[in-house]
Amino acid sequence: MTWTSALFWVSGTMALLGAVLAVGLRNIFHNILGFALALVGVAGLFLTLGSDFLAMVLILVYVGALAIAMVYAVMLSYPLDTKPEPRRLPKVVGAAALAMLVAAALYVVVLGAHFVAADGPPETSAAWAGRRLLSDYVLAFELIPVLLVVAMIGAVMVARKARMPKAPLQPAPRIIG
Repeated sequence: MTWTSALFWVSGTMALLGAVLAVGLRNIFHNILGFALALVGVAGLFLTLGSDFLAMVLILVYVGALAIAMVYAVMLSYPLDTKPEPRRLPKVVGAAALAMLVAAALYVVVLGAHFVAADGPPETSAAWAGRRLLSDYVLAFELIPVLLVVAMIGAVMVARKARMPKAPLQPAPRIIG
């Protein structure tokens, strides 16, 4: 077994284990750590496929995004010392069935795909993609962060409004007379 294939299997195992931990654990902080493990595994897979740029971008961008997601998740979640709601069996079965359906669809697509080996290095580069992104698609590049910030603020507002305690009912004034 070569180092590349060993790194591939270790990275793939890390990605799958991290994904299972991100979905299966009950504590939000542990979910985020599982997600981070999955991202590191995917970055390792990119390294084995010869895409160093994508691996580094994945680590750099998603580490920052993960830190912000952790702040929002911890800020918007209920206190960790409260008892979580029990999981309902129909929801778990439905989620598992949907996951199996998506996995089966992906399996069929991958089996039907015809992959062609590249003859040489790719015709595009990171510099080419950067020039296109910052010249031809600059409006989309600038609007996406604005849209994400507006969506995050909206999510905070909705979550805070749903968690605000309702004012206690005041007793009706008694009329003496």
